Amino acid sequence: MRILDRYIGKSVISGVFSVLFVFLILNALVGFAGQSHVIGQADYTMWHALSYVLLRMPQQIYELFPMIVLLGTMLGLGGLANSSELIVIRAAGVSMWQFIISISKTAFLIIVLAIFIGEVIAPPAVQYAKLQRVKALSRQITLNTDYGLWVRDGDSYVNVRRVETDGTLTGITLYTFDGHNELKGLTKAAKANYDGENWFLSKVTQTSFSKHGLTVTKNKRQKWLTLLSPNLVSVVSVSPENLAIWKLSSYIDYLEENGLDSSTYRLSFWTKVFMPITIGTMILIAIPFIMGSLRHTGVGQRILIGFLGGLAFYMVNRLSGQMGIVYGLPPILSAGLPTVLVLIWSVYILRRFK
Repeated sequence: MRILDRYIGKSVISGVFSVLFVFLILNALVGFAGQSHVIGQADYTMWHALSYVLLRMPQQIYELFPMIVLLGTMLGLGGLANSSELIVIRAAGVSMWQFIISISKTAFLIIVLAIFIGEVIAPPAVQYAKLQRVKALSRQITLNTDYGLWVRDGDSYVNVRRVETDGTLTGITLYTFDGHNELKGLTKAAKANYDGENWFLSKVTQTSFSKHGLTVTKNKRQKWLTLLSPNLVSVVSVSPENLAIWKLSSYIDYLEENGLDSSTYRLSFWTKVFMPITIGTMILIAIPFIMGSLRHTGVGQRILIGFLGGLAFYMVNRLSGQMGIVYGLPPILSAGLPTVLVLIWSVYILRRFK
């Protein structure tokens, strides 16, 4: 069985990496074309655009990995079917469940690779890509870390703890310095909203430092004169899907402790939790396609059917998550229901094979 495991695994991995290579090329071309309109602005060059596209690839590949695995598995097993090797394997007495176990060993390696890309490589790569892009387009942004967004605004340094999806800033702290680099004021605000022309701070506490002591004033709402633009904030803000799962967990705790909405982040958390199961399910789906009536069709037809099936699952999975947020469904349900239903269906189909 070890020889069979290696042989099947080699075919599946070869198919997956072939599809992965095609997706990488397509993503690079589309991504670079999307950056062409800003090349030449400020310090943004062609090399900045290329590095931005390349650094974002791991996250894009991770999101599309279930579809890539489905296509790659169908391509790998389809090659064995076209050469009648699957028929020989079955005729040699290898049962369907033994065949599934052999593929499962390869699936485990693929899942580990996907987790490594999505949780270790992609999050810092995306964050660094956005930061370098903004630095090339504007000199306002100085640092974007796990502790929020840091911005230099004239003689002040601004820390924003979180950027909401609607552009609202929460947890703002402004440090104002004088000409001798001495702290002369500290301003804290719960939120900052942009009305189309100006920023306004809410629940503001201002502390002024002087030789005679300090002065504290509080305001419910006040105008904030800043060079920070909403477009700039939206570019450097980190989306939930671009955070590693352990950072999502700690950030969800922070939001809930402060009475803030965490539904989007909890959905991303559970989507990442179900990702290994989703990838395994995609591999299982490929087996009945190849072992069933499709074994006499061409590889091109298999790829087309696999692409349409993977695309349909991807869209339903995304739609399920968004509907869960709109209708207030538990994130674990909206994130996992499509995967669980497809898994049940694939197991049912596989049970029909002997």
